[in-house]
Amino acid sequence: MATQQGLGVGSGSMIDNGDGTASYRKPATLSQAFRVRISEIRGFSVTKSSKMLERTLRIMGNGTELASVSVNHGVAEKIEAWFRAHPDFHTAASAQPTSAAASQLGSRLIADELIKLAQLRDSSVLTEEEFGQQKAKLLA
Repeated sequence: MATQQGLGVGSGSMIDNGDGTASYRKPATLSQAFRVRISEIRGFSVTKSSKMLERTLRIMGNGTELASVSVNHGVAEKIEAWFRAHPDFHTAASAQPTSAAASQLGSRLIADELIKLAQLRDSSVLTEEEFGQQKAKLLA
């Protein structure tokens, strides 16, 4: 059974489809912007869009982009938090890949996190000092 959760005024809503997939619906629309299998998600990437307060959220799988959507500033973080809190989010991630694949996946995830930290620093959410501390934790 599908359950819907609003992300806040003007942010749209997430839908747990009850079959291991989740969808995002933009505000004031009836159609899904994307639908992905939750257990396949390995990371997220947010980039600035050509429009001033718009961002592009990319949901990443194992070496592939599962979905991409343009959202208002701040919504990408809400979508990511929703996925990370979902009980199915870590199920496939807990399976141990081969050592070469694990190393490659780990490097990619660290790189994604470093990109996010740099974006937070560049948008003045993190100070240079906070950025350095978080970067050191990732690389340790």
